[in-house]
Amino acid sequence: MYNALASLSIRRKESIAVTIRRLLSQAISEEAAVDGKDVITDAVRRAMRDVLKPTEDRLAKLASKAARMAATATYLNTQVIGDLGRRDVLQIYNEARKRAAAYLREQDDEA
Repeated sequence: MYNALASLSIRRKESIAVTIRRLLSQAISEEAAVDGKDVITDAVRRAMRDVLKPTEDRLAKLASKAARMAATATYLNTQVIGDLGRRDVLQIYNEARKRAAAYLREQDDEA
């Protein structure tokens, strides 16, 4: 390590003591910057979590409502088809599910 310090000092045209002080100062500054970055990153993450949590909760509730409504509509549609006298209700239901899945896989034309 001494040889590396001596070589660096010669290249920089400074004493070994000055080189050591400069390197220590630089290392301490870099370490402080990393520590500060971690503190700032944690603070930003907490703030974002606090801001986004109500929106996430609201979206989860809406998705739950949408799922219940879709299930209700599916049942009612199947019941109405059966009440109209169709005997192939299960076949109609399965075909509708296949078409719905294909529809959901399609790309939206709007960007």
